[in-house]
Amino acid sequence: MMRDAQLYVETCQVCQRDKPRTQAPLGLLKPLPIPERPGESMSMDFMDTLITSKSGMCHIFVIVDRFSKYARLVAMPETAKTEYAIRMFKENWVRDFGLPKSIVSDRDVRFTSELWKAAAAEQGTQLQMTSGNHPEANGQAEQLNRAVQHLLRHYIKPNQVDWDEKLALIASLYNNAVHSATGVSPNSLLQTFKPKLPLDFLLSENESTAAPGTLEFAYRYEQKMQQAVEQMQKAQAAMIESENRHCRPSTFQVGDRVWVKSSELGQEYGMSRKLMPQYFGPWEVLDIVWTDPDGPSYVVRIPGHLRTYPVFHASKLAPFKETDQFPSRRSMLPPTMDGEVDIDDIVDHRELPVSRPAGRGRPPKPKLQYRVRFRHHTDPKEDRWFTREELMQTAPQVVTQYERSLQKGKRPMIQD
Repeated sequence: MMRDAQLYVETCQVCQRDKPRTQAPLGLLKPLPIPERPGESMSMDFMDTLITSKSGMCHIFVIVDRFSKYARLVAMPETAKTEYAIRMFKENWVRDFGLPKSIVSDRDVRFTSELWKAAAAEQGTQLQMTSGNHPEANGQAEQLNRAVQHLLRHYIKPNQVDWDEKLALIASLYNNAVHSATGVSPNSLLQTFKPKLPLDFLLSENESTAAPGTLEFAYRYEQKMQQAVEQMQKAQAAMIESENRHCRPSTFQVGDRVWVKSSELGQEYGMSRKLMPQYFGPWEVLDIVWTDPDGPSYVVRIPGHLRTYPVFHASKLAPFKETDQFPSRRSMLPPTMDGEVDIDDIVDHRELPVSRPAGRGRPPKPKLQYRVRFRHHTDPKEDRWFTREELMQTAPQVVTQYERSLQKGKRPMIQD
């Protein structure tokens, strides 16, 4: 009886949809590999300061080298387009340090734009974008964002309108400080020397300097690089051990059905986020993306009209559990507002033959029918066929999105 009661509760769709999970999140930590040298791999992000400076700046374009941890901070207006971001990147990084092999970023609209992808392809740079709403994947830039915020608090005026004037000072303080991950300062790794600071003129030099181009200089720099790699490997191992204590391995396979956190989907107008279901779905896993910077991530069959990037990190998903052991279980569908059932997605279509009129006139176009899956109805046997005219009256956005995906050839068919 206890096993039956436990199975009954575990397979209750209402509980799975509405209750928060108290277990450790899915998806073990998988840090990005350490680059081979400085300037090879970058992390980027746009940090919103939530206040406009005297010069009209609102965002900070954060560029950080993943090996040396060297950072450039660029003030940008809120309305900055992709063209402006590309120009700032070239002026503030490419001009001084050359082109990187790879760039890690989130899915900001400027990073996902075709113009940014074309610019990266032109310069031979690989773009590595994280899945939606998972900042841990771009942890390098996120940590720098936090450090910049902490340092700015010390130097800006109470009205906060001069923050962009302090960015050069903040970058200098950060790049000359010893980084915990490498054991040396970003400046000494990327620029091969430690720039003079005001305090250095008061203290005598403890170590003799070697002239650039000499064997001694090359030997010292090579030693510094090896020590930095060893230090980063130790830091990664400690981070993996610490984080994975609170995570569980993900075992989703292609074809499994999963719940997706409602926070990953757009909020409907006039709906309270606190009173919404915790999860939506269940939807089918279409593919496993191991190459994502924050993997394991999964491609989920999200209804097209939701306009959500369909790749989700394992921590944003929950397994769907079902059983046929309780056929007399009451309906687990949520109550409706008007007695009608919401459409979840269109899953298939077909053409209906139309009789050809007599004469030489042009034959009429065949009528289309769409197979509709209803929200929260998980059994494909509950799908129904509707004509295009019927759906255009009740769910035009669903039809439009389905037909657009058909034209692009991105719409796989669901098999019963």
